[in-house]
Amino acid sequence: GKYRIALGSRGAVFAPMGNVGLVIVDEEHEWTYKQHDAAPRYHARSVAEKLCQITGATLLAGSATPDVETLRRSEIGEDERLRLPERVGGTGYSPVEPAERASVTVIDMRNELREGNAELFSRALQSAMDESLTAGERVILFLNRRGAASHVQCRNCGYVRRCNRCDTALTYHRGESAEMPDNLVCHYCSRRIRYTNLCQGCSERRLLPSGSGTQAVADEVARLFPRSGVLRWDRDVARTARAHSEVLANFLAGGNQVLVGTQMVAKGLDIPSVGLVGVVSADTGLSIPDFRAGERAFQILTQVAGRAGRGTDRGRAIIQTFQPDHYAVVN
Repeated sequence: GKYRIALGSRGAVFAPMGNVGLVIVDEEHEWTYKQHDAAPRYHARSVAEKLCQITGATLLAGSATPDVETLRRSEIGEDERLRLPERVGGTGYSPVEPAERASVTVIDMRNELREGNAELFSRALQSAMDESLTAGERVILFLNRRGAASHVQCRNCGYVRRCNRCDTALTYHRGESAEMPDNLVCHYCSRRIRYTNLCQGCSERRLLPSGSGTQAVADEVARLFPRSGVLRWDRDVARTARAHSEVLANFLAGGNQVLVGTQMVAKGLDIPSVGLVGVVSADTGLSIPDFRAGERAFQILTQVAGRAGRGTDRGRAIIQTFQPDHYAVVN
């Protein structure tokens, strides 16, 4: 009873506090609230709900992109929905009233290939980066390369090979010899088929393994814009809490104008000088072997687009994809 407020990550929900009156779950949609590692396995949001049922406390679950189940409960009246339609100014790094949400442009990378551009960046994204950097703005580039989420995709029509039973993207496994050829494997039901580059969508032989990671993106930025200065923010360069803080501090200090990263760049950054956000490949998130891939892709695309335009000027977000008609991108 010495402290009246407990602040922490998912384990904080078990804090031994009496007379609990309010539990706040920020970014309630985050999949990391679910404990997948050593027992006891639990979902912190579900624990918070049960705790509030037992104690009579109020549960406040906040998110700009709520979990599907949470959204549904609010639609049918099981939960009360409170809206925050506008950004809040005068907090964090933003001492000014923020502008309206960033404009979003979706680039069909199939057209880029057809017109002879096979580079990482579309012409629209490269041009927007040039404009932003010339104007002294900062740029965030996002590419989500979590785990072994590789897939095969047709460079002609955008088709992604999926498991017929589970409807999740098949993962590409390189063969070790002629007796063990390249395979496509479903990580849910273990279905395994031999890899071929023949696309079932358009019958062209352009079904190829997916593209590059954050290192290649950072190298490309350094080549195209050598004076801009580029930082990477992913698990390879930031393994500790201190390393994460150093990357962010270096970016805020202004010596580097471009930040390239994975999920870290999508969460909570409130930097007024960021005028452009570029999603190098939305397909990486759309094609991970997970039945929630579409939902999570929509959430993270929305979150990362929100990093632009936190100052007085309206920012821009450019999303590159081979699947511009996918429901997670269209929405």
